[in-house]
Amino acid sequence: MPIAFIWERTGMKTGVKTGNPQQHLLVVGGYGVVGTGVVNHILGMPDWRITTVGRSPAPTHLVDGRVAPPHIQADLLDTESPNADLTKLSDVTAMVFCAYVERESMAATVGPNVDMLANALDRLRQAGSPLSSVVLIGGGKSYGAHLGPYKTPAKERDPRFMGPIFYNDQEDLLQRKAVEMGYEWTVLRPDAVLGPSIGSPMNLLMGLAAYASVSKELGIPLRFPGTNGAWRSLLQATDADVLAQAVTWAITHDAARGEIFNVTNGDNFRWEHLWPEIATFFDMKVAPPQPMRLVDQMADKGDLWQSMVTRHRLRDTPWHKLASWPFVDACLKMDYDTVQSTIKIRQAGFNGCMDTHDGLIRGLSQLRHQKLIP
Repeated sequence: MPIAFIWERTGMKTGVKTGNPQQHLLVVGGYGVVGTGVVNHILGMPDWRITTVGRSPAPTHLVDGRVAPPHIQADLLDTESPNADLTKLSDVTAMVFCAYVERESMAATVGPNVDMLANALDRLRQAGSPLSSVVLIGGGKSYGAHLGPYKTPAKERDPRFMGPIFYNDQEDLLQRKAVEMGYEWTVLRPDAVLGPSIGSPMNLLMGLAAYASVSKELGIPLRFPGTNGAWRSLLQATDADVLAQAVTWAITHDAARGEIFNVTNGDNFRWEHLWPEIATFFDMKVAPPQPMRLVDQMADKGDLWQSMVTRHRLRDTPWHKLASWPFVDACLKMDYDTVQSTIKIRQAGFNGCMDTHDGLIRGLSQLRHQKLIP
């Protein structure tokens, strides 16, 4: 679910917001790929307390072994349910909204995703929470990246295109509610967020890891399953830790107030150059690309995966929770450049970056260390 942060007071001379000890951050959608990155980054930082909200139960521990922060299991679309009552959160000072509900069409996603954000804000207002800052997580769909080739590099000032696109409706709601409730807001637009999480509908890292692991188990070389155009296109990604750094920066710096920022690793990549490094990580040979629909090819691999879990003594993660194959297919079939300019956030003072090749291999190493893949 979406996420929002809050910070109390502002240091006008330094441009850095200063807050009281133990700021309370509410992460809505705390265990998707974005929320997991935020929780991993912020948990344990001095003067911060975290609560997560999500439809599913929270794990007792994070993937890195640390004890998970307090969690409220609530469906923010079921406003009649007592579990959706956030009114006891009377001391929340910041919120990050990164929740997402998948539907059968873009038009159908608008209502529920906007309603979740509205309900979260309304519950905090009813609770009397001293909310002072909200960070909304958007994405490349704001530029039409899901529709086909678009103007690149895309900039935050580019005009909107014809909807439906729920990001626009969420941004409009966020700004209207800010006038009513008095909080500061920031919108961050990452692209292809890479990080460890289980059960996330938009997790490319886990999809790549599962596909490569199964290929190796079958004794076949690692083939790029996307299109030939995607193999050579200029692409970008956002490491979950870089995005979490940007969230923290947005909460604590005046330059982020009332602004929309693209957030990526700061570099670009092509699959034709990155793929051999993935194969090397898995100690596999590379074969020429073979376009395929992973949603079909991976449909019968559940039993094989379960045998791999037993043989390699992995965490017992259900096959259907490892990856969303329609999402992985979509990512690997983008046969056009996807490039967002990050000059605006750099000029505002955020300098977090990551070599995408290094970040992806680091992410795979984390999955292996955490016994999620062989």
